[in-house]
Amino acid sequence: MKIAGLVAFAAVMLIGTPVVAQQQQTEIVFCNKTGSKIFTALAHVPPATKKWTLTAWQTIPAGGCKSVARWNTALFYYYAEKEGRTLHWPAASGVDKTFCVPSRAITREIVGGTCATGERNVGFKGTVPNAGKYTINLNS
Repeated sequence: MKIAGLVAFAAVMLIGTPVVAQQQQTEIVFCNKTGSKIFTALAHVPPATKKWTLTAWQTIPAGGCKSVARWNTALFYYYAEKEGRTLHWPAASGVDKTFCVPSRAITREIVGGTCATGERNVGFKGTVPNAGKYTINLNS
């Protein structure tokens, strides 16, 4: 009986120990296919805080690509606008959620309610990217 119990214990230790799966990292890249600067904003939930966070504004030069974030694969929302606000992404038909954005660069927790003075409510597109590099092309 002692040997059988020892074998069972060893089997549980070898097979029964849970393995924690590590989520794959996703790199978010914006490519600006226009002739003007573009500014981007992202909303996501960092694992450390588990609260919706807004990061605005990353600048993407005309004709260039820029990595703006890297995190574990998860739902995130993005908004981008051309300098002068003459064009924005997503188009109205592609909006999934709206968030308040300030006029200056910031990273902060997103709280509900009305926009603060000097902020505006804009439409973001939600997406769940695959692991690896996830590129969003912004065309005129």
